[in-house]
Amino acid sequence: MNDAALIRDHHDSLRIVRRADIPLNEIRSVLDAGGELLKKSNKSCTRRVESYVIKSTQWQYGLGPLKLTFTPGRYRRAWHAALHLERHGVQVPTPYAFVVRRRFGITWNNTVITRYLEGACDVEAFADRHPLGSEHADAARAYLLRLADAVNRLCASGAYHADLSGKNILTQDGRIFWFIDLDSVRIGRPYTRRWRMRNHIQLYDSFCDRWSPSTLRPFIERLEPPETDSPDAWFDQVREGQRCRRARHEARYRPHLTR
Repeated sequence: MNDAALIRDHHDSLRIVRRADIPLNEIRSVLDAGGELLKKSNKSCTRRVESYVIKSTQWQYGLGPLKLTFTPGRYRRAWHAALHLERHGVQVPTPYAFVVRRRFGITWNNTVITRYLEGACDVEAFADRHPLGSEHADAARAYLLRLADAVNRLCASGAYHADLSGKNILTQDGRIFWFIDLDSVRIGRPYTRRWRMRNHIQLYDSFCDRWSPSTLRPFIERLEPPETDSPDAWFDQVREGQRCRRARHEARYRPHLTR
């Protein structure tokens, strides 16, 4: 889809950018529907209405509108990232519309409307639900290599996903993978060695409790930069980085567990 396939509407306090094949009244209906709550935090609320996912920013005790008004670009990243990735053949939930609610010069909230992926789960849950355990090492390696190819397509598109953990990659069949949490995507920046290492640590951390290093090594090797001088050293750095990441995480949450 290109920009010519997008329509811009002003309707009361709403500024709507939508796909040409999605009627305006359908967007309004989806916005007004209650739907099923999927996830809620102090920053955003995500719900499902039929075949749509609606993710809206939250009030945040008044900080939400303040941030949206004075730093609008930051809160449009998910929409722009979805369009960019879709154009480059990277699988993301189809972006249907971006809605800004603005009145009296203040942006009150932003909403991104995308396709709901029926039957999809994150790649960690998929690994747990299917015969991909240690006794199925060949199937596990094949699964991971398909995932690595999807990640490489994402990186080749000129995008960097700052939170590329398994929780942010969905699949229905273990063969096609969709990327979510696109607020964390940066476009048009060089994919540095530091960022690549960070992604590999995130991905390794998602699977290291499920599979042995010997199963995960081909996965990391498929993701390595072509100029890597020593695959052994790269893999060792990934494992060490994962150990440090896990230690930081456990230290952060240990006080809460002991209460």
